[in-house]
Amino acid sequence: MTSGRQVGQSPPGIKLRRFAAGGGSYLADEQAAGELHLVVVRSREPHARIRVDTRKARAAPGVHTVLVGADVRCATEPMAMMWTAQLQASAPTWCLAGDRVRYVGEPLAAVVADDPYLAEDAAELVEVTYDRLPAVVEPSAESRPLLYDDWPDNVFARTRFEAGDPQAALADAALVVAGRYTSGRVAGLPLETRGVRAAWDIGGESVTVWTSTQALHQVRASLAATLRIPEGRVRVLVPDVGGAFGNKTCAYIEETLVAFAARVVGRPVRWIESRSEAFTATVHGRGTAVDLELGLNADGTITGLRASVVLDCGATPYMAGAGSGVVTAAMVMGPYRISNALSELVAVVTNKTPIGAYRGFGQPEATFAVERAIDEGARRLEVDPMEIRRRNLLRPDELPYWTAAMMCLDSGNYSELLDLVADRVDWTRTKREAAQARAAGRLVGVGAACYLEASNFGPSAAAAMMGINNPGHDSAVVRMDASAAVTVFTGQTPMGQGLETVLAQVAADEVGVPLDSVTVVCGDTQSCPYTGYASGGSRGAGVAGSAVMMASRGLRERMRVIAAHMLESADSATVHDTDAGFSGASGAQVTVGEVAEAAWRALDLPPDTQPGLESTYTYDPRNFAFTFGVVAAVVEIERDTGAVLVQRLVFGHDCGVQLNPALVAGQVFGSTVQGIGAALYEQLPYTDDGHPVVQSMWDYFPPLPANVPPIELVHLETPSPFSLNGAKGAGEGGAIPLPAALANAIRDAIGSEQAHIVDTLPVTAERILAAIDSTASLHPARRPQKASPGALGRPR
Repeated sequence: MTSGRQVGQSPPGIKLRRFAAGGGSYLADEQAAGELHLVVVRSREPHARIRVDTRKARAAPGVHTVLVGADVRCATEPMAMMWTAQLQASAPTWCLAGDRVRYVGEPLAAVVADDPYLAEDAAELVEVTYDRLPAVVEPSAESRPLLYDDWPDNVFARTRFEAGDPQAALADAALVVAGRYTSGRVAGLPLETRGVRAAWDIGGESVTVWTSTQALHQVRASLAATLRIPEGRVRVLVPDVGGAFGNKTCAYIEETLVAFAARVVGRPVRWIESRSEAFTATVHGRGTAVDLELGLNADGTITGLRASVVLDCGATPYMAGAGSGVVTAAMVMGPYRISNALSELVAVVTNKTPIGAYRGFGQPEATFAVERAIDEGARRLEVDPMEIRRRNLLRPDELPYWTAAMMCLDSGNYSELLDLVADRVDWTRTKREAAQARAAGRLVGVGAACYLEASNFGPSAAAAMMGINNPGHDSAVVRMDASAAVTVFTGQTPMGQGLETVLAQVAADEVGVPLDSVTVVCGDTQSCPYTGYASGGSRGAGVAGSAVMMASRGLRERMRVIAAHMLESADSATVHDTDAGFSGASGAQVTVGEVAEAAWRALDLPPDTQPGLESTYTYDPRNFAFTFGVVAAVVEIERDTGAVLVQRLVFGHDCGVQLNPALVAGQVFGSTVQGIGAALYEQLPYTDDGHPVVQSMWDYFPPLPANVPPIELVHLETPSPFSLNGAKGAGEGGAIPLPAALANAIRDAIGSEQAHIVDTLPVTAERILAAIDSTASLHPARRPQKASPGALGRPR
């Protein structure tokens, strides 16, 4: 059988050409001789007792086995959670349901056959009898029936953060802005759906699993636990990953199911998720409501905050548990000076697909709530929206700053970046022109939002305190062979974000070799060093990059010692770097290639020096690093359709040291598009009886290129003191503030009477049109005036 191609085996330039030429090798592209195909039979009911009859399916042509819950539960363990909260109930997640299903899409049987068509045909013959139970659709601690009989209610987890005296601060405030800010469910929608292949060795003791994931070491740990075998007997390989966006950052039950099925049939088995299947089988994002009270003095300074976060976990908390809700509760204070705050989380189960990781992971929900409240406060106090933020943003001399949730904000010049964005968008003039346009009958609005992005996930001790059962450290191995070619081994996973290029650049700069002589190897638990938290938490540049930087420096120092010996220098400190290698005090030189050859041939090495050139470094960051940003948006709403035209976006961004500015810009642009989608188009609604409305791309509406204006980037670089290379994360920034900025701009456009519609995402054209019609019916004399569009919203 094929062994699977390791990601990153080509120098970065060659790798990019391979993708551009259509040479990517994804999980579905690979197949072993004799590999069988698995199809999952999924529940069609949101909540029911079930009886499964597989007799007809087992007798179908080409079928090797049909598995049900009773087959797997006696031989496997339920999947453990990666993130646990302070007060949490137990909800085991099995790879196949037992006698009860809790959401449409829950796996209840698996058919293994010679090809996918025979497997699909046989899956249709699996007969499921549903004894329907009432479905819980709205997340509430009081909801009934109970989804788990041994729970007192449907609350999965609770946690809280508190500092100061928020009750007194709100009581003494000149104004309290109160509202419910809801972020609807969305799909991550990577171009490549999930997939798993598995094969056991001839003795049935060790398994190799290929999977499209961001988290190869976490998948290995999960498989070892669920299959009841040591981790050393599990090898996980990751081919090219066609996008992930957080959806692939944890283990999934299908990985256990496919590996178990392969052991049963004694043959390699594969499962490739269909696009329609992904809408109910892959975890959703968001699904959070924040009830927020924000106290303000008459001048707009914040006195206190109280937030209640309700997370709709779906039917089972899955691996991420209540993690995204914990992050929302922790980050709702934003980048502001708030000493009196109370933030509570209630995570509730419902009869829906489980919630998991998606780009931003709880932070867009928090930003949406606090930025909407601040904007409303500015309107009621008649303070400019930029000015109210400037008065409350933390100053550089106040950083590092411990928030009420015990998050240590590391560095930044928040007000300076705010001013840069205001200058670029020409805030005062743009606001004035928008007001003039509205007076002429056009629905034009201007909005802004600030945000923080918690990045460089770690350290391990802090992760444990937060209930995360994975450490935050990252290891890198850098090796130079006798030809002076450098290989970087990392546990990180490239998924379209340019990670190989960044790590290769870091190694090339530190070791002193051309970029095209560096190869990055990843995607194999057998050859790649361990990473505690995988490729999530915006940690590729700051954490993995720091590990590669230090390992590369260690390698360069080993080279320097050998060069000093070759140059007959008594001390390596007297050896100087040159473009080609090293020079001694006498002016004599040796090249990098000569040092590499000497190291591996071991004919004349310094005393006590081992042959070869290799260096390892494990980096556990001292703390999170917080990226800061500001977004200003100009929108116009079409009166006849309710469609929102995003005319202009100015994005201020500070992710510390930019290791590759072009890739940083790409990350901001990509996540901005997803932020626009969550704000205006994307949603995963359920019917009142718990059935998902969206089950194919016919029903789901991501943004198209025509919906995205040119994005103007303004950068500051404030290095983080908590990463060795000063870099902060850049992968989630656009998704975090865009919903808030666009909601504030739409609110500016439509006025006060229907302002409430922007507090629930997405703010769709249908909802806006209904609000426009409602306002028109209340004020029939109002008529829009004809006006020239002019230059409003265009970059100047």
